[in-house]
Amino acid sequence: MKMMNTKNLWKGLLVLVLGLAMTACQKDENDPLKIISTQEVVRDGQVIVEASYRNDLKKMYFILVSPNTAVVTRATDFNPELVNRQYYGKEVIPAEFTHLGQTYSVVGIKSEAFWGCNKLTSIVLPNTVTKIGNYAFFGCTELSSVTLSESLEEIEYDAFHGCGNLASIDLPASIKWIEVHAFDECALLTSMTCRAVTPPSFALVEWDYLLSRLQEIKVPQASVEAYKTAWGWTQFADIIVGF
Repeated sequence: MKMMNTKNLWKGLLVLVLGLAMTACQKDENDPLKIISTQEVVRDGQVIVEASYRNDLKKMYFILVSPNTAVVTRATDFNPELVNRQYYGKEVIPAEFTHLGQTYSVVGIKSEAFWGCNKLTSIVLPNTVTKIGNYAFFGCTELSSVTLSESLEEIEYDAFHGCGNLASIDLPASIKWIEVHAFDECALLTSMTCRAVTPPSFALVEWDYLLSRLQEIKVPQASVEAYKTAWGWTQFADIIVGF
């Protein structure tokens, strides 16, 4: 009887350990990165921070734009010789990070920050980000999953140009402006959700490209008619539906 109880005890402990391990793996996969060290350089009057995480195997780069805010940038801004260092896999950008005792809120994605990162598959932006710069994700050919900030107001030109694996995009209620060619050459982009109650403005030439690809645009039910009659959006009237 004692041997049986001991065996069951060890089995129970094994199940518990495996469960905790799986939870830890899920947390590592879906939670923002945990930065373990930082260092900085000053170039052209800008302070650029290299942040190391995941046991120093991955790094992210930030430009400090004010005493308490920062934007994500590329490795070559930190060191021009890091031409082969790219973001890859799933990147979960933190809402804030601490460097030399000061906490910085991440408020934007700098122009060209993820340019040509063709091994980037998924990006999650924190709700502190209000702007995505031009060419930010240009040529990220394997990018198939994008989670935008709930505070995002502006997507600049060519931001997602050439993201050929991106099949859908969910624009937050805060979005106000989408610049020219923001989703150009996104060959699989057939579905769009726009949560803004007031139809956001956009550059019409951008949407000329999407016209032959988009199959459905979901908008707030109470705003369907507003979208169908708004400048530019009228060309999509037949595929605008409420949610």
